[in-house]
Amino acid sequence: MIPWLYRRHFRTGYCIGLILFALVLRLALSPELPAKAAAGMRRVLSSRWLFSLALFLETGIKNPDWQEANLSIPPESPAQTLFSEPAETIPPTEPEPVRPTEPEPEPAPTRFSTAEAAGIEIRGNCTYHADVTELLLAPLNWTRGEGPQVLIIHTHSCESYTQSDGHTYIPDGNFRTLDKTASVIAVGDRLAEELAARGVEVIHDRTYNDYPSYNRSYAVAREKIQEYLEQYPSIVLVIDLHRDALAEPVREATNLNGTDCAKLMLVVGTDEGGLNHPHWQRNLSCALKLQALANREVPELFRPLSFRKERFNGDLSPGEMIVEVGSTGNTLPEALASMPWLAELLTELLRVE
Repeated sequence: MIPWLYRRHFRTGYCIGLILFALVLRLALSPELPAKAAAGMRRVLSSRWLFSLALFLETGIKNPDWQEANLSIPPESPAQTLFSEPAETIPPTEPEPVRPTEPEPEPAPTRFSTAEAAGIEIRGNCTYHADVTELLLAPLNWTRGEGPQVLIIHTHSCESYTQSDGHTYIPDGNFRTLDKTASVIAVGDRLAEELAARGVEVIHDRTYNDYPSYNRSYAVAREKIQEYLEQYPSIVLVIDLHRDALAEPVREATNLNGTDCAKLMLVVGTDEGGLNHPHWQRNLSCALKLQALANREVPELFRPLSFRKERFNGDLSPGEMIVEVGSTGNTLPEALASMPWLAELLTELLRVE
């Protein structure tokens, strides 16, 4: 035998070392080493048997009185180690109730007032007396359906503007061109883009309706409108986008947020000229609401509403109107700059009950 093992101090350390080495080796081979190491070390260090063995080897005392000295680590503190401070006890709190997410309220329907009716200026060659207040306050009763809501068409597709730097074209008549990037078709493209950006589904007819025959333009456009309405019964607004044709190149413009914009004018026809038009009052009611919305937001953008005795193609839809974008004295950039404003107003008009 090894003589130094008979020495009491060496014998005690040797035994404890063997035990600790066996424990470390066992934990090292375990896949859950960190958790088991902490738990195993806690069990060993708090073991009465280990303490009794060490006490016996050192002092020869057997069966110590554990009632007098409890040296074990309390089992109620599983996270406590010999080198940590006692954890602060945090009283449990009641969990917060989970409340269902409430959907965002829909915007309130747009209302109009008699004062707004009095603020709408109407001009034109029609001699009919229209009750502006009654028509403005009357509901539109849109027929909602899946599919496009707006049709943009150009009865006079070749109408163009004063040429400017970067916006030139080959003319095909007096302020007319077959270049679709320089005519009112380009303005319709911008309006369609702005409406789509606001979530409004739109159809834009980009074909020529006034070429080669200008005199048949309304008849050609009429056939196309009928085809679109038959194919897409969800359409509630028919916007016939024009450029005003004044005798002289007059510039109808205003400045909005630092940008020059072509002024807009709404045109509504009737049956005073002798053609059947059962929807002219509905057309006028729709246009009055759009004019009132413009008076709230951008009154300087709109010219007075034009009330006419000609039918145009307004009888095809209760929501049909002509929108004149600027005049011959305006440039194409000015006409394009007005379209975000018009798109915003049309989007709000579609929300009117």
